[in-house]
Amino acid sequence: MKDTDFTTPLTPDRMASLLGMADEDAEPILFKRLQQITATFELGYAEVGLICREVDSYLLWEKRIDPETGQPCTSFTRWVRVCCPRSYPTAYAAMRDVESLKDIPDQHLSQIPASNFPIVKQLSTAVRSDPEVLEAAKTQNTEGLVEHVRANHPEQHIERTKILRVPLDESAMDKVEELFKQAQLRGAKNRSEALEMICAETELQWRLESEIEQVVLNEPSSLHEDNG
Repeated sequence: MKDTDFTTPLTPDRMASLLGMADEDAEPILFKRLQQITATFELGYAEVGLICREVDSYLLWEKRIDPETGQPCTSFTRWVRVCCPRSYPTAYAAMRDVESLKDIPDQHLSQIPASNFPIVKQLSTAVRSDPEVLEAAKTQNTEGLVEHVRANHPEQHIERTKILRVPLDESAMDKVEELFKQAQLRGAKNRSEALEMICAETELQWRLESEIEQVVLNEPSSLHEDNG
């Protein structure tokens, strides 16, 4: 019987078996499996937040035995650590995002992919309750959602987050980390704000230096004109 199952995780043996099939038979299975994994990750974010919200709200964390103590968990924080020790920051982020969008009914919120949460959070309550906007948030990718909002609600100011990746050697990274610490001492709340502050101050410093250079370059001609 031909293997057409794309719901089962691919073990090394099964992957080898699929790759032994005709290409036109193997590709659809791998394509659909990857689609399923991606959809699970994207839509699972909201579900994680909803689960954490209810466990915390109903004190369900008290029912979990802490494997380290043999006693019930003493807090929701501990419950999250026990449940997902490697991804608890994501769980907390999802919970915060779900809470910040509590005006959206759960049945809609659970269908919004993780990548669209940052955009939806920037919208006013009235705009994100628009059925067409909600539909776009659930069905469009980030670019499609942004285009829809800009076309139909141009008054909404939307900024997309972009990831900056800069490879540095250890000594250079140490210098950057020190600058981040200085920026945080001056009020930056996180590394993103620290980098933005450093860039703004550097831009200001370079502009002042450029203006001083222009003054110095113009001084001889001004003196010559005065002597003439």
